[in-house]
Amino acid sequence: MLALFLSTTLNDKTTEPDIQLTDLEPASINTIKIIRSTADEILFQKEGGKWWMHEPYHLPANEFRINTLLRLSGAHSYTRFRKNEVELERFLLDEPVVSVEFDNTRIDFGDTSPLGEQRYVLVNDAVHLINDSLYQQLQTPATFFLSTKLLPENAGIKAINLPGYRLSQHDGIWEAVPQLDYSADNITTLIHAWRSADAISIRAYEDGENSGTIRIELEDGNIIEFIIVTPPPQLVLARSDIGLQYHISGNDAEQLFLQPITNHESPVTD
Repeated sequence: MLALFLSTTLNDKTTEPDIQLTDLEPASINTIKIIRSTADEILFQKEGGKWWMHEPYHLPANEFRINTLLRLSGAHSYTRFRKNEVELERFLLDEPVVSVEFDNTRIDFGDTSPLGEQRYVLVNDAVHLINDSLYQQLQTPATFFLSTKLLPENAGIKAINLPGYRLSQHDGIWEAVPQLDYSADNITTLIHAWRSADAISIRAYEDGENSGTIRIELEDGNIIEFIIVTPPPQLVLARSDIGLQYHISGNDAEQLFLQPITNHESPVTD
């Protein structure tokens, strides 16, 4: 019955193979807002060609996931019909659970199609049927859309203070204090590992017992402090100042700490 209902309400253009959800150009979009009835709104803004989350956190956004969101603007519409010809509540579009706004264009998400592989959305005065690929992501915590980098992009590291020792750079040479027996290769690997460190997931910070702290001194004068919530191999590092904790995979986690060896090697240049 639903398929018959739709077929009688389609306008003459619904058979066009190239109907897109909107005529927006992704590169022209500067603001994205995710509106959820059961969770906080999420606001992104493009600044200097990079995307930042402004609500509920003020941090760099995950560019890959932002690009996935932007593709929604050009999603293929399998069918469309006029808003005033249907009862929106039949498609759960009268009170949408989640919506996405690209600048001033709003997309409301409704129910799935009878086969469950596509979803009804409302844009302006038209109801469309598109692939159901984003709805679940739009319901996830805001942390899902944050950059997984532990340090700011292109950040220069001046010193790293880990439990029991400090690494600092002097005249291009990295030195460990106290001067224990560390592998020169391991020191180089550690510095590069911190510069490119990525989390596999980010969650809201849960205060509790910890195994010490790590302080990263940057060349611009900023200091970033991580609380070791869980040591390797299941490494979890928290930043209490922004209320987040970063979960890091076993292989990457090991590279963020020095491994002592029996033979002393001289300091290394970076």
